Amino acid sequence: MTRFASAQGLNLTQSELDFVDVDVDTDNRLYLDPYAIQIRGDEWSASCGDHIRSFFNEVLDALRQGNNKRAAHLLGHLHEPNETFLGQSRGRPRGRGVGDEKARDLAAALRRSTAFTTGVLSDISEAELFIPNVGPDTISDLTTNILRRLLAEYTSSQCELYSIPTHRFGGLGPTWSITSSDWRSQVLQLPVCNHRPVLLIPKHSVRRSISLNSQEFYNHHMVEFLRREYLDSRSALVQTFKSGYKKGQRYVTKKSVKEKHPLIKDDLATFVLKHPEILEAYKKIQGAKGPLENNDLDTGFDECAFARALITRLNRVPAGLKNAGEYHSIAMGICTFLFYPELIYPVKEKEIHVGRKRIDIKFTNAAEEGFFLRMAQAHQTRALSLPFEYKNYSSDINNPEFDQLGSRFGHQRGFFGIILCRSITERQRIVNACRDAANDGRGYILIFSDADITIMLESIEAGQRQRIDQFLQTRFDEISH
Repeated sequence: MTRFASAQGLNLTQSELDFVDVDVDTDNRLYLDPYAIQIRGDEWSASCGDHIRSFFNEVLDALRQGNNKRAAHLLGHLHEPNETFLGQSRGRPRGRGVGDEKARDLAAALRRSTAFTTGVLSDISEAELFIPNVGPDTISDLTTNILRRLLAEYTSSQCELYSIPTHRFGGLGPTWSITSSDWRSQVLQLPVCNHRPVLLIPKHSVRRSISLNSQEFYNHHMVEFLRREYLDSRSALVQTFKSGYKKGQRYVTKKSVKEKHPLIKDDLATFVLKHPEILEAYKKIQGAKGPLENNDLDTGFDECAFARALITRLNRVPAGLKNAGEYHSIAMGICTFLFYPELIYPVKEKEIHVGRKRIDIKFTNAAEEGFFLRMAQAHQTRALSLPFEYKNYSSDINNPEFDQLGSRFGHQRGFFGIILCRSITERQRIVNACRDAANDGRGYILIFSDADITIMLESIEAGQRQRIDQFLQTRFDEISH
């Protein structure tokens, strides 16, 4: 097994990385999930959702208009994206995807489907539910092709973050353009591993199985609904217990319902046409599952033990300019480990004010609950993104560091940021300085020393990750009241 990060010389685990650290020797059993992307509210996912809807609406419009040439053109550019290393094939990645012949078959399957003719089908994430011969691999590969440009931009940003060299590639397939509603050829800047280009995927966008799955929907939602319906209607499928404590109780078996209603995707569409609320309930359940956790992506990963290992690694890094790079690397990994999936997509030294000022790291705020959601929603912070600065000083930080971060706040970026430093000897002075900045309308800054980081890591070590949210809120209340 050769992981991408280790092949690039990075001494980082999956839990310290925002992207899926794929095994580049084979396909990884993960899927890029369009539904998982579209239900998120962060900026990157919203842009991806716009691209997915734009493409699929064009396909549906072409089919409705009987424009088979246009439909074939749109689907004909969906080739096999081997560069993600995702899927189910064994051995070296071969790619399945949607080639020219499969594109024609897919167009025909869409056109003939009950879901299309009745208008039930409205999104690419529903295609596995309703379209014959469309499985998770096809959905994942379709999504990858549509998002290739955005994924390439994400990959480039992660390579810049970790100083991974990239190369120009012009033959990986066209990219989808919302502006022109068509495919465009584009040269992409990507890293190379085993002489192959690599397209990195954000780990919050993948699932072990596609969220909207026909087998799961059929077994646990459609069949269960029909079983209850047959029971209530006293149909011929109703049986009665003859003995035992349930004697006289009526029931309908799932087996009898399945025999009467076998899994046929057109029938799923007909069922949803009659009972759209069942699909909506299923979607809510699937959406509530959230992103995969680190132990889902890295089998055997023990986050409690890893939290202790990070404390040890952090303590071994000496303070001072000489070791600033090492501290920066471990501190960024710790922040990813601590705050994922609330904070995602770290970007190195993002330029603002036309490049006159730079931010060490900017995270996108993707929180759906808890402290960081409150920071995004509060009118005084509006933290849609968060600047982080890492100071490997051997002494306390002073006013220039406060001013440096505070000057980078703005209406588009928000008014909340975090500084990590090694130690704080005059904590009350730091708290007062942060409170003064907040009271003066210069934004809200939290300062965390190694001791503070250790408190949060020890919460994870103790199996009490939820304590981190309260810790953050307590520190914020110190400077805002």
